[in-house]
Amino acid sequence: MDWLSFLLEVLKLTIPALAVFLVSYYMLRQVLENDFQKKNLEYKRQIRNDVNPVKMQAYERMLLFLERINPSTLLVRMTTAQMSALQLRHELNETINEEFNHNIAQQLYLSPQAWQVIRVVKEQVLHIINESYKQLPEGATGIELSKAILENIIKSEEIPTDKGINFLKKEFQLVFNP
Repeated sequence: MDWLSFLLEVLKLTIPALAVFLVSYYMLRQVLENDFQKKNLEYKRQIRNDVNPVKMQAYERMLLFLERINPSTLLVRMTTAQMSALQLRHELNETINEEFNHNIAQQLYLSPQAWQVIRVVKEQVLHIINESYKQLPEGATGIELSKAILENIIKSEEIPTDKGINFLKKEFQLVFNP
């Protein structure tokens, strides 16, 4: 009988203590989870506030890239009377690729679609330059290549860089002015 009364006394003390422990544990866990979620949300908000200016800058830089590789702008900067068509073609291709490589890290901050558009525009501009060169006779001058490039752009009625710029502007408005 002694054991039974001892066991009952232990159970009288242990069951309420266990109930208090379980309730305390559950409540403390809820408080800690809520606190963690609040801190996580604040952390994400802070990262978004820190990243948004960098994203904006990426759109600006890629817009500038597209403006710089616009064939008419590029030809004004690059063409000299002494250049052969081969030299000019080489310089134009090299300049476009250097500009692209210089801005390649910006893809981290752009949407995959925007980056794809930029890559396609770059390839289209290179294609126009190289196709224009192929149309020229052997020994053509840089001025002749410039004219051929501009004529091909006029024939196509759509400048690839303008398409890319329009896409970037629209996406920028969607991302930053919802």
